[in-house]
This record gives sequence, C-alpha cells and structure tokens, in this order.
Amino acid sequence: MNLMCARRNDASRRYHDRVARQYDSIYDDTYWKFHDELTWRLVKPHLPRNLAAACCDLGCGTGKWGLKLLKSGFATTFVDSSAAMVEQVREKLEGNPRAKKATLVVADIVEMPEVPSDTFELVVAMGDPLSICRDPQRAGNEMRRITKAGGIVIATADSKLAALDHFIERGNLDALEEFIKTSRTQWLTQDERERFELTMFTPDSLRKLFERSGFEVIDIVGKPVINVRSNKKLLEGENAIERLLKLEAELSKDRSTAGNAGHLQIVAKKN
Repeated sequence: MNLMCARRNDASRRYHDRVARQYDSIYDDTYWKFHDELTWRLVKPHLPRNLAAACCDLGCGTGKWGLKLLKSGFATTFVDSSAAMVEQVREKLEGNPRAKKATLVVADIVEMPEVPSDTFELVVAMGDPLSICRDPQRAGNEMRRITKAGGIVIATADSKLAALDHFIERGNLDALEEFIKTSRTQWLTQDERERFELTMFTPDSLRKLFERSGFEVIDIVGKPVINVRSNKKLLEGENAIERLLKLEAELSKDRSTAGNAGHLQIVAKKN
C-alpha cells in the first residue's frame, strides 16, 4: 500500500471511529426513515430462500442492515474497517438470542483475508463503502471472491451526476473539470486529518466495475430519485412516506432515472 492510500485509510478510520457512538443519532430523522424503508424494500426480494444461507454486511457501520439480516434468520458476518463501528455492533448484540449466528470482523473491504471465499449467498454493502474505499475495483473483486456461485451482491455508491450541482454552486470551473475527469472528491470535515477521498459513479461506470469483477449485473436503480431531502415537508402528513415509496417504485421502472438520484444501488449476481 502506498503512502497516499495509507493516509486515505487512516483518515476514513479516524472519522468513523470518532463518530461511531453518535452515528445512529446522525441519521435519526424522517428522511432517513424513508430512505431506510426504500432500501429494505429493494433488498427484500433478494433475500435467500434458504434460512441456512450465510449473509455478509460489508462496511457495516453500526450494523443496521446486518442486524436486519440476522433478525431474518440468517447467519451474518459484519465487516468494517473501523474497530469503533464494529464495537457498536458488538454492544447491540449483547443479549440478542441470535448473537451466536453473528461474526464480527475488522477489515478493509479492498482486502479481507479474514473473510472466507465462496461463502455468502447475499452480500450487502450499504452506506456507499464502494465510494469511501481506496480502490473500488479491488473491493468489487473481493465481493466476488467471498460470494457463492449464484449469490447476490447489493451495493450502493454515491452518484456522480447528483454531485455536479455542488461544483456548479462553487463556481469553480477548474474544480468542475477535475471532478468530471476523475470522478473523485473529498469528504469534508473540519479536521483535515479526517478528510478522505470519495469516488462517485454514473450508472454506466458502476455497471462496468461489477462486470470487470466478473458479475452479471441484474439491476441498477437510483435512491431516492425524488430529492425529498431538499424539502422534507414532502415527508409530512398522513401516509406521506408510503405515498413517496410508491412514487419511487414507479420511477424506478424507468432505468434512465437512476442517474438523477443521490445514490445508486446495484444488484449483481456471481455466476
């Protein structure tokens, strides 16, 4: 690993270690309730039919999605590069009767020797670990390695097209050109030691990454296509979230809408 990659890893770990205890509260509002329900509805059709199947939550954070898989009855491996995040999962598992079916691993998703090959029927990588990691292609290769033949990977990534407005608002043409050329920007925090690089994707570039890793891409959708985060008033009122979820389902039928969303979610199969 070169010095730049090491610094990027250190910055990401430093940030996620610092926010681990407050992480859940950061995302505790109506928008994220809507976002999480949308995510789970997109994941549920791909849950293994066999309850003996093993699942993996990559970039697990405090365990939101892995805990759902565990609750659904699947043995689940939780993986995150932040030891503090994994410790939050460990605390949540205390007293949980399903804890014996959980495995906790501190590892970088671009290199996971602790995680066995050809093991999981479902791998989820939510919260955009593909964008956060130092080498998305190596992460894709690792996802394929740990997935069983016929298994499914569901991963999210930051949308490049949605990020254009940020650079337009800055009014810096040089920065806009550099971003469009490289697809990379920085996670900005007050502490410069916590600033790490983010890789953004278009639907096409995300598809190509998974195809290069040897996956068959089943689907790519935007999440959410409707930018309710810019006007949370849309989330107010009786049945507002359910109505918005139905609109998202309708919009997702047209795959050209994916690029308009803040995040992309891909479903890929290991043949």
